[in-house]
Amino acid sequence: MELGLLSERGGLSRENDPFIWDPIKESLEGACKRLLALYDRVLLLMTRPPFGAHLALAEALRERYPGRLLLHATPLFGPGLQALHERAEELLGKAEPEDVLAELRRMEREGRLYLASADPEALRRQGWLPPGGGLALRLGLYALFALEEDRLRLPPLPVPEGQVPAAFAEFWGRAFAGRPVRAYLNLGKAAPPSWRRALEEGLKAHLALQKARLSPMPRDLQERIGAKSLLGFAYPL
Repeated sequence: MELGLLSERGGLSRENDPFIWDPIKESLEGACKRLLALYDRVLLLMTRPPFGAHLALAEALRERYPGRLLLHATPLFGPGLQALHERAEELLGKAEPEDVLAELRRMEREGRLYLASADPEALRRQGWLPPGGGLALRLGLYALFALEEDRLRLPPLPVPEGQVPAAFAEFWGRAFAGRPVRAYLNLGKAAPPSWRRALEEGLKAHLALQKARLSPMPRDLQERIGAKSLLGFAYPL
C-alpha cells in the first residue's frame, strides 16, 4: 500500500516540494485531498501548539478519512520538523507505516532540540523571559533553552554569545556518545556571522556527523523567537 507524506510549511526549505503544505497557497483540506487522490494513505506531520496552529483541523480531517490519513503530531518545530520530514521521506516505500511512525517517535525521544536567543522582546511575547533576563541579554548573554517533552525548559541557561555554538555541539556530543548523528540548524538573520564557522568546527569536533544542515531561519519562525537566535535539532541514528 503506497504511502504519501505531507507536513507543514517549515518542515523543509524546498518550497516547490509538492509535499510541503503552505497555508497561504492552499487549504489543508485541499492538500490532503490532492495527495489522497495519488496515494492509498497519507502521513501528515504537524507541530503541536504553540508553534503549530492547525492541529485541530488536522485531527478533524483524520476523522473524515479514517484509516487513510495518518496524523503524527509532534512537539518539534523548525529544524526538528525538517528532520522528521526528511527521515519519513527516506523510509517511504522501505518500511511499513507503523514502523515509520515508530522511527519518528524514537527521533523525538532520543533527539535534542535547543534554542538560543538574545531577543528580549520576542522572548517576552512568548512568556519565556525570566526576571532580570532582559538585563542579562543586554550584557551579551544568550538564553539557551532545551525542549523537554512538550515545552521549553525554564529558566534558560545563560550562555555568553561566543560560546553558543560550542554549547550546542558539546550538549549533543555528550547526549549521543559517538553514535552517528544528523544535525539541522536554523540561524536567525541577526545572529553573529562568526557562528557559521564555529558551528562547523564544533559539530565536527564533538559529533560523529553523518549529515549537518545549516539554513536561514524561516521568516515566520524568526518573528516568533527573534532574529538574534539559533535553533537546532540533532538526533542519533
